[in-house]
Amino acid sequence: MLSRRSKKIGIGLGLVLILCLTSCLTGPRAVRVELPKMKQIQTTQAFVHATVIPMTEPDKVIEDAIVIVENKRITYVGTDYTRVPLNSEVIDCTGKWIVPGLADAHVHLLFNALDPLLFLANGVTSVRNMAALTDAGRIDARFAFNDHLSLRDSIHKGQVLSPWVYQASPIHEARTGRYFDGSLYINTNYAFLGTRAVQMAHESGFDYFKIYNKLPRDAFFSVVEEAEKLGMPVVGHVPHEVSIHEVIEGSLMHSIEHLTGYINPFGALKVSADSLDEIAARTAQAGVWNIPTLEVWRNIVAPESIKAIDADPWTRYVPSANRNIWESTVKSFTNLIQRGVKGYEVLPSDHIEDFELIVRSLIRAKAPIAAGTDSGTLNVVAGSSLHKELQSLVALGMTEWEALAASTIRVAQLCMKDEEFGSIQTGLRADMLVLNSNPLENIANLSDISLIIVQGSPYRQSELLDMLDSYVSKQNYLNTFL
Repeated sequence: MLSRRSKKIGIGLGLVLILCLTSCLTGPRAVRVELPKMKQIQTTQAFVHATVIPMTEPDKVIEDAIVIVENKRITYVGTDYTRVPLNSEVIDCTGKWIVPGLADAHVHLLFNALDPLLFLANGVTSVRNMAALTDAGRIDARFAFNDHLSLRDSIHKGQVLSPWVYQASPIHEARTGRYFDGSLYINTNYAFLGTRAVQMAHESGFDYFKIYNKLPRDAFFSVVEEAEKLGMPVVGHVPHEVSIHEVIEGSLMHSIEHLTGYINPFGALKVSADSLDEIAARTAQAGVWNIPTLEVWRNIVAPESIKAIDADPWTRYVPSANRNIWESTVKSFTNLIQRGVKGYEVLPSDHIEDFELIVRSLIRAKAPIAAGTDSGTLNVVAGSSLHKELQSLVALGMTEWEALAASTIRVAQLCMKDEEFGSIQTGLRADMLVLNSNPLENIANLSDISLIIVQGSPYRQSELLDMLDSYVSKQNYLNTFL
């Protein structure tokens, strides 16, 4: 029987922890691979006769446009064909659309070493990785990645073929209850530890400070105070001991993940449905970002429905051991609900309409929303899941342009890096997609990809799929037990 304190973990339980409640605690080993190196393009490239959607202002389109790329950067966007250098490589984009590369604002690079290639093959050229490993985690054989900061830096140098990574710190949580994974969590159960933890994360060079469910109230406020001094964004779950109203009124967090604070994913709304529009308006006024990650909530399903994930053809690149973890974890949720454990009343997929109510209100209020998926966790496949998330956002009230913005310029603004990526402008990183169909007519057209350009290097989707298939065949990757 769970103790009274450990029962509290059920309210808004996070997905990284969830994965570690199952067989991954028994010591499985991840398959690690050396990712390919980035192509080195020496010539200037001119993408001509394209319809460009620059994402600089709503619904703006530049027809018969040129995008010139040199040294991994965009050097010209416009319609003056005299600007095309005589010695450039000309790529004819007649009948095609160019948009910024997509960005997933909430991912976990943990168990599947092929996730970076899966992202790229689906047009995702930037990700916000929402948990680093602790010192213990970096030597933990369960994980396919052993040093996220080194990975980030090698990508910055163009040494690894991968989406650009913006990296959160390890998760800061209190060591209470039955489950605490020292490879993922740093025990932060007192105010002074919160202060020091922020200082250490800042000194280490993390982009964000990640907090979690059981962080005590006094530690939360010490984290917020120190992070503000150092200019370090606080991101993550709204802790149980802090209300969504406090977070919004004080703009105490840079981003709220998974709609935590507004809802118990395994129970009811934490605020009344009648007050959602008012709370959403206050969220907008406060400028607090939300990353709803509807995809993960839709995919926490009853055990008999778990095999539906096979309908996604991209699951062929997810090792069977990963999927076994997903299945056993889903079963454990059902068991908790059947046993009546506090905080576990209903599966998220069985009350997805509550999550949708929140998102509809946030969209109506024009509150800051960035598209994220929680890929790497339960039933959420890297890359393809972002396209599903965007379709959900359109169904809930966003226009196609707004959904595209939620996965491009809005993520760049969330990362405070809109001078680096997220739109097609002179001086920005040359991360772009060449599409066969117009995404402003149907957001699903974002998956109709002709070329993926990452840091100025163009790849055909088939080329990336060949790389994925090569890893799978050479190492018997999919059937290797983690």
